[in-house]
Amino acid sequence: MCDFTDMTYNFVIIITDLILVVATIAIIRLLAFTRSKKSWLMIGLALLFMAAAQLLELFNLYFENNNTLILNIYFVLDLLAAALLTGGVLKLGKLLRNVRKMDDRRIESEKRFKMLFDNSSDEIFLADFDGNFIEINQEAIRRLGYSKEELMQKNFIDIKTPKYAPLVMKNINIILENGKHVYETEHLTKEGKIIFLEMSSRVIDYFGRKAILTIARDITERKELERTISSAIIETEERERKRFAADLHDGLAPLLSTIKLYTDLLKKGNLNKISPAEALQSIEELVDNAIVSTREISNNIMPSLLQDFGLPAAIKDFCTYINNTKSINIIVDVEQYKLKDPRIEETILFQSVKELVNNTLKHSQAKNIEIFLESHDTQVNLFYKDDGIGFNAEEKMQKPSGLGLNNIVNKVKTINGLALVKSNEGEGMSVLISLIIK
Repeated sequence: MCDFTDMTYNFVIIITDLILVVATIAIIRLLAFTRSKKSWLMIGLALLFMAAAQLLELFNLYFENNNTLILNIYFVLDLLAAALLTGGVLKLGKLLRNVRKMDDRRIESEKRFKMLFDNSSDEIFLADFDGNFIEINQEAIRRLGYSKEELMQKNFIDIKTPKYAPLVMKNINIILENGKHVYETEHLTKEGKIIFLEMSSRVIDYFGRKAILTIARDITERKELERTISSAIIETEERERKRFAADLHDGLAPLLSTIKLYTDLLKKGNLNKISPAEALQSIEELVDNAIVSTREISNNIMPSLLQDFGLPAAIKDFCTYINNTKSINIIVDVEQYKLKDPRIEETILFQSVKELVNNTLKHSQAKNIEIFLESHDTQVNLFYKDDGIGFNAEEKMQKPSGLGLNNIVNKVKTINGLALVKSNEGEGMSVLISLIIK
């Protein structure tokens, strides 16, 4: 019979087995959440084998039976448990080392992010889905003029101009719906200065929670340039209207007034100095002149040759007219231009060519001009060059007059084109106009 000590020992073995079984069940439940399923499965089997070995030992002690088969099974289970436990622990160790490496990389990545965050030349904001600031970089602090402590107590609404403050939640909703959003806005500094910004926002994971990362790029200079271009366009249109009015007043109006004078004479029969036939002949000649004048005014607004035959024909015809004066030699190469359909870009290019030729004739003392026009699938290039006395292009382009070149540059910008002017004293002038077409 077993004494009290044996009963205590047996009780401990049973409790140990129950603990091992509970641990095994916990491991099985853990398999659904862990990455290292094999290692935990091995450890779970090891615990089961250990529990089975304990039960065999208890059986052997209780019945005082030293059966060789049971002892062999006990040793095999013990050995398997040790092997599985060792293998599982080794796999877990490998996993933990990988986790440590990933953690180190994460820390390094956070350091790089923090460095880029604080040293970016753009304003960077981290905000929650209500627009409250979570983090702000040094550039945003510098530009807005607040301390970091002050800004961390604010919301996006608090730094917007009255015009854009009501749009904050609307933009946040778009960001949440699409995951990202690019839009323009205005920030108001602590001193009351307005900063024009282009905001690029997206939803990111930030330390286990969702946040909105926004990079704000200052576009104040771009806005000023757009206003300058708009002013230049308005000024150009006003000048064109005045010229059109002058053409009508000085060219067509006198002809029509004279025709009316003759018709009044015929109507009243007051023909003391001329005969009716002479009056009618004069009226006919004046009408012909009026028609010619009207055609010239119309061609100045929209050349019929450009409308009917395209840009290459219009440039060649205009340059032929200039060449016939023998005042300068113009070489035109338009063979690489293949576009057929009339478009607004062609009108601006033709106006640019006329403006450039007029500038050369007036200011450059050039003997030769070269014009090269080409088109590709999505691009048109116009290259213009003269061999005149040249000028300081950088200095001239900064002046409002700019030899008419600013007018060309601004017109080209209105159709999303690029105009580059190059010239130095004694080196002539070259202009490249490049347009992206659709």
